[in-house]
Amino acid sequence: MDKFLKVIKKLYWLGFIGLIGTFTHIRFLEYFYLFFILGIVDFILSLAIITKYEDDNDNEDIINLKFLFQNLGMLFGIPIIYIKNLFRLPNVKSYKPEVLYSLPFEGKWLVANGGIDKTNSHSWGVCNQRYAYDFYILENEKSFKGDGRKVTNYNCYEEPILSPADGIVVEIKNLFNDTPIPEVQEAICACSDIRGNYIVIKHSENEYSTIAHIKKDSFCVNVGENIKRGQKIALCGNSGNTSEPHIHFQIQQGKNFLLSASLPISFIDIKNIPYQEERQFISRGQFIESQIE
Repeated sequence: MDKFLKVIKKLYWLGFIGLIGTFTHIRFLEYFYLFFILGIVDFILSLAIITKYEDDNDNEDIINLKFLFQNLGMLFGIPIIYIKNLFRLPNVKSYKPEVLYSLPFEGKWLVANGGIDKTNSHSWGVCNQRYAYDFYILENEKSFKGDGRKVTNYNCYEEPILSPADGIVVEIKNLFNDTPIPEVQEAICACSDIRGNYIVIKHSENEYSTIAHIKKDSFCVNVGENIKRGQKIALCGNSGNTSEPHIHFQIQQGKNFLLSASLPISFIDIKNIPYQEERQFISRGQFIESQIE
């Protein structure tokens, strides 16, 4: 199958010869347009392959295909999310939260990425992650000790992850090893899912949390389990699309990561953060710590 796909990928480029036929009015060259059909065949076969193989498959081509299709899913999910919300995406002024959330960790952490406006947003143009946050621990102005070449050098690695509110666990992925620390400070992905290992918790009818980049085999809860605010659920890791160990945390409208709008998160019980109408908001660059012991 792999060899067949490689042949198809080379042949469908012959379809461009049809353009020469169109501009030169040479009729038989226009038949080369038919080679573009192989592009559709390639797409269908690629889709069949990625659904056939498990996510922990170590075939690099399969990993790359799954990663590509997930990114395409995010791209095509954007108009679907807009339509589902009647072209009025939730924002901090219009959205009325169903749940108020605690921080998903103990101690003092830095908001490395994320906020409630376009300037500080995690990914403003990607509406399924618009109000997501990335957190890590900074000590002596560094997120790691030593040379930072190993995941174990990082301050937040293997730190406990806590449930941000009461809820029920609806999905867990626990397949991927940690992504190696790159030579250059940039996000890379060593698996087929940008989230790496993750958990999805249903907190209310329309609010689900996703916590990502979790360490493999560190989960201490199961799908279907009712969990409480502040309960330990896993350990911070470096799986998925990341540059270093950190916690990715977001609230979304539904279980589906690709087709659910990201929601502005209303926090409570954070030290030294002022309340706005009985809730707190945080932003990139702030050091935050929970008041809950």
